[in-house]
Amino acid sequence: MPLLERVNEPQDLRSLSPEDLDELAAEIRSFLITNVSRTGGHLGPNLGVVELTIALHRVFDSPHDPFIFDTGHQSYVHKILTGRQAGFATLRQEGGLSGYPSRAESEHDWVENSHATTSLSWAEGMAKGFRLRGDDRTVVAVVGDGALTGGMAWEALNNIAVQEDLRLVLIVNDNGRSYTPTVGGLAAQLSAFRTDRRYEKTLRLIKKLVNSFPVVGPLAYGLMHAFKMGVKDALAPQTMFSDLSIKYLGPIDGHDIAALERAFEQAKHFGGPVIVHCLTHKGRGFKAAEEHEEDRFHAVGQIYEVTGEPLAVGDRTWTTAFSEELVRIGANDDRVVAITAAMLHPTGLDRFATLFPTRVFDVGIAEQHAVTSSAGLASAGLHPVVALYATFLNRAFDQVLMDVAMHRLGVTFVLDRAGITGPDGASHHGMWDMSLMGLVPGLHLAAPRDEVRLGRRSVRP
Repeated sequence: MPLLERVNEPQDLRSLSPEDLDELAAEIRSFLITNVSRTGGHLGPNLGVVELTIALHRVFDSPHDPFIFDTGHQSYVHKILTGRQAGFATLRQEGGLSGYPSRAESEHDWVENSHATTSLSWAEGMAKGFRLRGDDRTVVAVVGDGALTGGMAWEALNNIAVQEDLRLVLIVNDNGRSYTPTVGGLAAQLSAFRTDRRYEKTLRLIKKLVNSFPVVGPLAYGLMHAFKMGVKDALAPQTMFSDLSIKYLGPIDGHDIAALERAFEQAKHFGGPVIVHCLTHKGRGFKAAEEHEEDRFHAVGQIYEVTGEPLAVGDRTWTTAFSEELVRIGANDDRVVAITAAMLHPTGLDRFATLFPTRVFDVGIAEQHAVTSSAGLASAGLHPVVALYATFLNRAFDQVLMDVAMHRLGVTFVLDRAGITGPDGASHHGMWDMSLMGLVPGLHLAAPRDEVRLGRRSVRP
């Protein structure tokens, strides 16, 4: 019997040997490629978190210990390991399995988040609530796919950093392609040392003792601290997280289950906030995804499970029509610039970026910044075109109202995936855009019914 058929709940993972776990990971990847190829969905991100999710479920006790995925499209493996394998034939279909965590599906899904950068605020609030109630739980937040480019994540980190007894583990799923930090036994040993509470007590004792020396004490301690930080950064890079005073473990090979489990155990028993930095490969195990330069098959339609080629050529889309129209306008007016929030290809700005690379700005998952930055560009005499999914503009309503409209600036907002948009579910429906934007004084709201009218209503600097 395949191992995957024997795993119906997280507890079933506990009795598996290291060899079994490697085989299970391979079976999960094969299962994902076969099933998501038939239905479409977020394939690349889930191929990258197979071992990470297995290790999480072996160390933590879901649903007692809540898992929060940011964003939720990384949760397919979590669904497989929590008894929902049979539902994948209906993934993202009416009445079928949701493409994101769903409280209606399982007690293992606590938060139905699919707008990025929210998980750390959820996790901080939950961990704080459990602490107040005296519940012995650890909250686990899995953050990846650029979520740390959003300001809300850093607002949460700023608050997490001052709560030393918050039982919260932040898993940073780093699947960047150019980052090559130190990975190995030395980093693992340092991680074990730093999560020993005796280490923290010793540091406090040394600080108190050295600072007590008259005159030279503070200077001596400053030199000792600078030396310690220099050694740590040389041997095991702490990146920016150590500046937040949050315990940092890693970087960890995100495809080494044993290494992941050691790090997760250390983080779990530390008793305070810990960041575990895991290096993973998006699209791992599927050659077509690994070689896909654009986004490693972040999201796919129906494809051939061997070659990764689409099963059918799609119809012409509104996104394509907008992309071509913007290129035409941009070629005739160099004041036109484009802004997006980590959605360059999905919103159709990739063609404009190829032709006018200095006039495109991808600000990461930071819609509020995108809108206010566009106000600054407009004030400087340019005409910004802000291209977002309709559902994500909700997050920047205040900036549209106060930074653009109140200053009567010429900014064009192009909202992709507007209306009832189907398989991605409630969080991705763009049906609030007209009702919200209709409240903005001076805004001209247009919903063209065809390509001809799209052209007529295009950017007018």
